[in-house]
Amino acid sequence: MSAITREFDESDDEGDPNTVRRRTVPAGVEVYEINGPFFFGAAEKFKETMTGMHRMSRVPILRMRNVPAVDSTALNALRDVIARVRGAGARVILSDVHAQPMVAIRRSALSDELPEEDLVGNIDDALNLALAHLGLAPVPRPDFAVPTVAREQARGPSVQPPEAR
Repeated sequence: MSAITREFDESDDEGDPNTVRRRTVPAGVEVYEINGPFFFGAAEKFKETMTGMHRMSRVPILRMRNVPAVDSTALNALRDVIARVRGAGARVILSDVHAQPMVAIRRSALSDELPEEDLVGNIDDALNLALAHLGLAPVPRPDFAVPTVAREQARGPSVQPPEAR
């Protein structure tokens, strides 16, 4: 079953070039990671976890690098959480979104809640969107970053910040 975890769990950092620990996450931004296929049981757990949070950051990033697939229950849970968070004035960014979840999101009602620019292929672009939202300057993607989704592999290792494209 999938779980949402705070990315800052040091147990899996060894040798991971894309760990958030190797990035600077500004105040007002939190990164959460969803792990595994995002189906019914995991969707309910995700919704309960996110709804139970008393204080949401200004820019929560939902990282989906380990989510190969989503179903309609997961899409509904994402839509509900994103609508609630955006209603409170926060900007939600989905990062490392693989092909099947990306297609499912684009074909669902979730696409009405989440602008296309808030669906990004890597954590560095997500952090740069968050920086821009907070009025801060973007940072270059680290040389050690490795693509986690197929469309990022085609772009190569040198990626400009989103607003420079």
